[in-house]
Amino acid sequence: MSLKLRLLVTMVALVVVTSLVLSAMHLNTVTETWLAHLDERSSTTAQTVKRWVLHRAAESFTHSEQSPASAIRAGYRDAIAADEELPLVLAGLLSQTKSIVEISVADSRSTILASTSRARAGAHMPDRLTLKDLIGLGPLDRMLAILGGAIDYESRVDLGILGQPVPVFRIQVLVSSVLLREAILPSIGSAALASAAAVLIAAALAFFVARISLQPIARLGAAIDDIARGQRLSPPQVSSASEFQVVEQKLRLLGEQFRGAREGATELRGSMERRLAAINRLTGGVAHEIKNPLNSIALRLELLKNRILPEVPEAKEELAVISEEINRLDRVVRTFLDFTRPVEIETAEVDLGVLVDETIGVLKPEALSSLVDVRWSKPTGPVLIRGDAGLLKQAVWNVCRNALEAMPGGGALSVETFREGADAFIRISDTGPGVAAGDREKVFQLYYSTKPQGSGIGLAMTFRAVQLHGGSIEIGSAAGGGAAFDMRLPAA
Repeated sequence: MSLKLRLLVTMVALVVVTSLVLSAMHLNTVTETWLAHLDERSSTTAQTVKRWVLHRAAESFTHSEQSPASAIRAGYRDAIAADEELPLVLAGLLSQTKSIVEISVADSRSTILASTSRARAGAHMPDRLTLKDLIGLGPLDRMLAILGGAIDYESRVDLGILGQPVPVFRIQVLVSSVLLREAILPSIGSAALASAAAVLIAAALAFFVARISLQPIARLGAAIDDIARGQRLSPPQVSSASEFQVVEQKLRLLGEQFRGAREGATELRGSMERRLAAINRLTGGVAHEIKNPLNSIALRLELLKNRILPEVPEAKEELAVISEEINRLDRVVRTFLDFTRPVEIETAEVDLGVLVDETIGVLKPEALSSLVDVRWSKPTGPVLIRGDAGLLKQAVWNVCRNALEAMPGGGALSVETFREGADAFIRISDTGPGVAAGDREKVFQLYYSTKPQGSGIGLAMTFRAVQLHGGSIEIGSAAGGGAAFDMRLPAA
């Protein structure tokens, strides 16, 4: 995730959280205010019903001071139960408040005497949760209770006489959570709209703030790109913060140093290329100049052999030494020419198993004559690479030939090909004396050899062929104490 996107997400998330918290606080305040108002309204309604019930009971039933309390309670109860005007009064009070759904008057046994719902007359008045219970809940539980289901909450007033603890009447005012929800939903909608608007505004502001804040970083990136291209940097912008101005100034100095170093490196590379080209031309010319006299000397030597040997047979050995040295010099010149001219490889799909098998087939007669046992572990499947079969075959031949020369008294030559991950390997090991640790890097140098009669050409050519294929070659110790060559090539 980019820095710009992280800033944008962070700022929007902060605004969203803040908006949600403020909206929740606003909704909680609105709900508490609404419930407190409704509790007060229902309590006022219950007190109004209480006063009306006392008035109607006193009008409908008269008693003396000597009347027993039980007779008074029974008379009041019968009077309210027979009062036909009381339900009308209750209905009038109900119509004044939308959230109140029912008003009922019951006796001391909770039997309903009068109600706004005439069908409930004579039914039992159940106990319900009070509005104060709802107000006393936590903000989240209170909101879930209002939005969750259809529950009726009550405000109850008990009416007694003559200071007795047992009430004569119970007055119940019911408030529905459904009506509460309908009253609060507009506030929830307004809060949601306000929150959505705040989030959109915050996203827009965050986008512009992030864009403005990241402009110095974008300029730093452009400055680094200019440095990489070797271009001169423009002076730091005055509008940037002081910290970014310092960084831009340091980048500008670094760019000048880098550009100078790059120009110097370019000049040095050009000079080296010119010198190397001159050296190649010179060495190539020298090699050709040496090769031509060598050819002439070889021809004259053959003529000299034909003339001298019949008359002086004992000169044969001396002439053979001269001929051998001429041939050795010719090989040196030809190898040198091969290493100074560029090599173009012709790549195709090559199965290393087939390539090594063909090489081993050519090598076996010489190995048998040298008492060397060739152990060729053929792979179970193709080991494919992209490369030049001729160059690779010569590379394998050179390593195997070098191993045979290291075992003049006989031994074993083991060859295997396999694949590991994205690489293909040719492993060649012998039971000869091995290669000393100090010589393992030198044996791949041209003309360096650990053998008295070695030319130092074969392993150098092998190293060059493997490098041209993007691979590598390493020397280690075999299990029997000899040398082990690992040729690694990129697998197809």
